[in-house]
This record gives sequence, structure tokens and C-alpha cells, in this order.
Amino acid sequence: MRVKIKILGICMLTFIMITSLISMGYAAGVIKVIYNHQEVNTDIQPIVSRDTVYIPLPMIADMFNKNIVWDKIHSEVKITDKPDYTADELRAQIAERDYKIQQLEYKIKILEDGKAYDRSYTDMDDLEDDLNYQYGEYEDIAFDIYLYGDEEDITVKVLVDLDEYQDEWNNLYTSDKKDFLQDICDDIEDEYPHANIHGYIRDRSSHSRLLSFTTSSWGTVRLGYEYDLDDLEDELDDDYFDYFDDIELSIKLEGDEDDITFNVYIDYDEYEAEWDDLSSSQIRTFMSCIYDDIKNEFKYADIEGYVYDSGDDSKLARYYRTSSGYSRLIRY
Repeated sequence: MRVKIKILGICMLTFIMITSLISMGYAAGVIKVIYNHQEVNTDIQPIVSRDTVYIPLPMIADMFNKNIVWDKIHSEVKITDKPDYTADELRAQIAERDYKIQQLEYKIKILEDGKAYDRSYTDMDDLEDDLNYQYGEYEDIAFDIYLYGDEEDITVKVLVDLDEYQDEWNNLYTSDKKDFLQDICDDIEDEYPHANIHGYIRDRSSHSRLLSFTTSSWGTVRLGYEYDLDDLEDELDDDYFDYFDDIELSIKLEGDEDDITFNVYIDYDEYEAEWDDLSSSQIRTFMSCIYDDIKNEFKYADIEGYVYDSGDDSKLARYYRTSSGYSRLIRY
């Protein structure tokens, strides 16, 4: 006698699939359902009627991880997939594995370039690349890290665009910022153990300095930094040499902590058209940014600035602030 298997409310495709995966057995009048060599338990037993075996839908739903709903209004049996949490866990494991592979590939690249990953033989550019790879993203904020100097004195410049990350930056605690800088300085010290390390974080969009830092003799990051004019001159020159995209310039400082003059030099013969196209407002904003950076480090200094033609030392502009804090720019 040929025994048929029917599953009410399931199409022929499902029927074929089920008949290929499950088998029936009779034991003392009880019908067993065997799925992948394992007996399936159910509160509702399959039944035989007119040579046809009927299997409860809930049993099939459990076997194949499905949801089954009877829609009385439309006379429909609706079958949907259940969430597969195992798959989510596997995807997370794969993502973690991919990240580890990426790190290993980076280490391999360094080894193939002839440099040990402990950075014992890297130069400053290699170390800078490594720091950007390791710390270019922190707490959902993108940073760009630059190194200047030599093995005895290293300046760390970190740029962030607050036009894009203002909220994320504001949400950082001071301890978070210090930890971020400490990790960077620890890696630098591993490579250059005798270096004097100091630096700052600057907003790329406004050119404003967000904080400065240095390290103690033990390598501990301390926020705030006592600058001398040479240090500040180097940093200002690094920060502003390309402030105007089509004009290259340089900055020099003169004076002492009480009276400081900053001089901006451009080659007027080369950049005459570009300089003349700048509005007074653009130049005033540029000079004001430099003024503010100097004031942040030398709060009690009298400050004024000039723009010179580097070819013949002729004055192109003068900037100062009145006693009431009003910015003044004079173009020559």
C-alpha cells in the first residue's frame, strides 16, 4: 500500500522538500516523524486518513524555523521566516575576523617593506602613517595626525573638522581627550624614547586651537603647554602656510612674552593677482586667527601683525586690535 504525506496549507514545493527530509515510522499504532535521523516531538500526533498521512503545521514550523499564522478573514495560511540569531552571531564573528585579517595584512605589509612591526626601524613618516591607521578614528570622530621635528623634539599636530564632528567632540570628557593623546604619545615614545613630545589639537574648519599638551619626563600627557616663541613660530608656520589655497606663505615671530609681532611673508611677484583678489575681510579673518593663537599662549602680550612682500620687504598689510578689542586691518 502506498502511503501519502500531506501538509495542509503548504504548496507542492514545500511538500517535496518535506518528503525529502523527513521519514515516517509506525510503532504500535503511533506515527513517528524522523527529521535528519532525529525523532521530532509534538503535542499533536500525525494522523492517517485514507492512505494519507497529515502532519501538524506547528511541527513543520518548528523544524524549519518558520512562523505560521492562520488568517481566518482571508482564509490564508501565512508562513514567514523567524529571526535567525545564530546568523547574526556568525556575521558579528565574521566582521571581527575581517578586522583581525586587516590588521594582519597591515603588519605583513610592514614586514614586506623590511620594517619590523615594533617600529624599531621606522622613520617619522612611517610612524605618522601608523598613528593615523591606529588612531585616525576615535569615539566616532575622524582625526588627522601629523608629526614634525626629530628624534629629540617631536610636535604632534592633530586636526579635526568640527563642522562635521562638533557634537561628538562636545560629548568627549577631558579624560577621553587625554587618553586619546596618551595612546598616541605612548606609541611615539616606543619609537623615540628620548624625545620631548608636545603638540595640540586644532579645528580644521576654523583654524582655532582646541587644546595643547606636553608630556612629563615619565611620558604622562599633561594638557596645557608653556611655549617659547620658536616653538609657537614653527607651529604657526605649519598651520597657516597653505591657509589661502593658491598662496604660499611663511610666518615669523619677533619680540618677547610681553610684546610680540607676527610677520607673514608672501612672494608678491608670484602671487600678486591672488593677493589682490583677496577681500579685506578674508585677510582680517586670517590675521585674527594667528592673533588668537598667540594670545592663547601669551595672554598678557601686546600683539600686532604685518604682511610683507618677501621679495623687497615692503609692507602689504597691518593688523592690530584696539584696547576695546576691535580688529583693525590696514592694506598698503
